[in-house]
Parts: sequence; C-alpha cells; structure tokens
Amino acid sequence: MKILNTAPLSGKGLKSLIETKVSGIDFTVVDVHKFSEDKLVQEIADADIVLGDYTGITPITRAVVKTAKKLKLIQQPSVGYNHIDISACKEFGIPVANTPGANDIGVAEHTIMLALASLKNLPYYNAKTHEGEWLFTEAQRTGIFELNGKIYGLLGMGRTARAVAERLAPFGLKLLYYDIVRLNAADEKKYNVAYSSMEEILKTADVVSIHLPLTAETTKIIDAAKLKLMKPTAILINVGRGALVDEEALAAALRDKKIAFAAVDVFTEEPPPKKHPFFGLENVILTPHLAGSTRESGMRIMNMALDNLGRVLKGEKPLWILNE
Repeated sequence: MKILNTAPLSGKGLKSLIETKVSGIDFTVVDVHKFSEDKLVQEIADADIVLGDYTGITPITRAVVKTAKKLKLIQQPSVGYNHIDISACKEFGIPVANTPGANDIGVAEHTIMLALASLKNLPYYNAKTHEGEWLFTEAQRTGIFELNGKIYGLLGMGRTARAVAERLAPFGLKLLYYDIVRLNAADEKKYNVAYSSMEEILKTADVVSIHLPLTAETTKIIDAAKLKLMKPTAILINVGRGALVDEEALAAALRDKKIAFAAVDVFTEEPPPKKHPFFGLENVILTPHLAGSTRESGMRIMNMALDNLGRVLKGEKPLWILNE
C-alpha cells in the first residue's frame, strides 16, 4: 500500500511510527510536502492513504482528488482542514478524517491566558519593566482589570468553546454564548452559559472570544459594523480562523480606540505579510497560531492520526469521518 505524506514530517520517521500501530503489512511512504498540484495529481493516482498537511501549505484540491482511483482515506493530523476540498472528496467517495478534540485543552488555556493578559495589559508592563521602568502608578491610573464579575461572550459553542466555558467556571463571571445550534437546557446548565444573539453579545460583553468554523457564511463575520457594536472597553480574542475577522476593520478599531484590546492567534494569511495592519499596534497581542500547538496536543493529534492510518491499513473502517 502507498501512503502519501503531505505533512512536513520525515517519511522514514512516519513509517516507523505507523509500524508501532500495525505489523505484518507492507506499505511505502512517499513525501510530497509542498509539491505542486500537478505533481500531487501524479502521486495520488495510485495512493491508498494520504496524511494531510497540518501547516495547510500543501492543499488537497478537487483537481488532485479527482485523479485518486484507490484512495481509502485522507487523514488530517489536526482539527482544521480548510486546505482540503471536502465537498470534492465526498463527490468522489473519499473519506476525510481529522482529530476532533485533540487540541481543545491547549486552545482553551491559550484563550483564557489571552483574556487575562489583555485585561492586565501584560505585554506593555512586561516590556517596560524589562526596560527598567516601574509603572505601578500608571497602572493604577489607567487601570488593569479582573475577569471576575465581567460578561464573557463565546461566539460558537463547539468543543473548544465548551472547554473554555468549563475552565472559566471558577472566575465568577457571566457567560453568554452564540451558536447556530442552541444547546439543550441540560448542557446550558452544565457549562453555566446563557444563549444570546451575536449582536447582543457584542454589545454587552467585556471579553469576546471567537470559536466559529470558517465557512462562506462566517468569512469576515466580524466586520466593521459588528465591531461598532462593541464597548470601547471591550476585548476581542480570535482563536478560530483568521478570516472570521475583517483584519483591516479590526486594526482600524484598535487604532481609533473603538475597542480597548484584541488578542489574535490566527491570521487570514499565515505567516502574515510583513506590513500586516496589526503590526506595531500597542493594544493587540499576537501569537503565531500557537493555541492548539502544545506538545501535549501534538501527541494526542499524532496518536489519533496514527490509529486511523493503522485501521485503514488493517482493512478496518476509519474513525472521525467528516464527509459521510
């Protein structure tokens, strides 16, 4: 059997890892990370399995999957899969799986860290203290704040948002959420959340974090009009996908102090261009898509992906299929 490795991993190393899950099965691994579409078309024609690219640099397009005659699984070693044409894979009968829930803890912890750091303006005071400035009085004058007693809004209530809600429970805040599918009463009680419209959350929340999937409908869902709804003291956190937010509009809102602060882990283009509108702004924290990239998350992701590859090699049905 032939496995295409589109991820930036050593094919030799990947083969050794797969062999810890299966034995007595002959297979080869072909490295195709960063291959052009034309080269991928050639390689995928006789492939049995594809390991997706967790960096998203090697897209799996309709033209690529159209030529796959034997493909039994595309296993994406991450939660996100925007670089894979899911609808084309479904049309051609190719299952696509991801690793749901593997990085929920990392994303949730990162989200809350960003909220706390924003409320305390941590990057500014860290930098100034390193420079020898003791700005205790300035902090008292301008204000640093607690999560306790605040209104916190979750946009999206999938797995990562639920993990955030669970970890916010001890902070003593009011937790609102918006999702296209409302939770049942038992789950709302479990997560101590109240359903609200997106507009109402943006109007009332002190901190808003974005956990929505990226679709045609959600692209730039947070635009200039939505940002105008937010309080001038509000904080916006994006740990979902960069394109959920109109980045130019958010940069303008931050420059003009229409909202107090933002924290961004994801960008429309990754890595972002050198003249990105967020660069140089003092009231935004930027991290390079780190939220779900903890060592522990990586181990869970790899184990889930390897388990699924092993299942297919043994002739078993894969788990976590996205396009059934």
